[in-house]
Amino acid sequence: MEGEIQELERKKKSITILLFVVYVFMLVWIILFKMALFSEIADLDHIRKINLIPFYYDAETSGHLSEVLQNIAIFVPFGIYLKMLRMDTKKSIIYGSGLSLLLEILQFVIGIGASDITDLITNTTGTIFGIGIYFMLLFVIRKRETLDKVLRFFACVCTVILIALIAFILLAVLIKY
Repeated sequence: MEGEIQELERKKKSITILLFVVYVFMLVWIILFKMALFSEIADLDHIRKINLIPFYYDAETSGHLSEVLQNIAIFVPFGIYLKMLRMDTKKSIIYGSGLSLLLEILQFVIGIGASDITDLITNTTGTIFGIGIYFMLLFVIRKRETLDKVLRFFACVCTVILIALIAFILLAVLIKY
């Protein structure tokens, strides 16, 4: 009986890890490659620019708040996943900051997009919000195993929908060519 319980827990953790890995791949595709398909990557703007002044924009446009909110939102699942994987809160924040920093460095090295301290701040904030959301949900549901089960189900549904949408887009592109 004890062995069956451990096996079930191992399977749950494996599913969570798989979903987390798919999420991170999607995150890299969205942030680093701007959701470009293989043939479109060469067409991306190739710039090497670093902004170290938080929330400073050298050209005034109306999309800054939207970009800030999108950066926060896209990292919320990162914090939730790390809490589902029983990661310590401080380590979760460090990992969120670290991944964001790595992506900003890669943007500079590859020359796709601008590296911006604002992105690092907002991505880290998204990770913190994700951790906070996890704890708020835990306060409401009160049982960690139940919360993780609900979140795993929700993550599975979202992942399947996202993969289906990407497959549809790829198919549409292939048919176009």
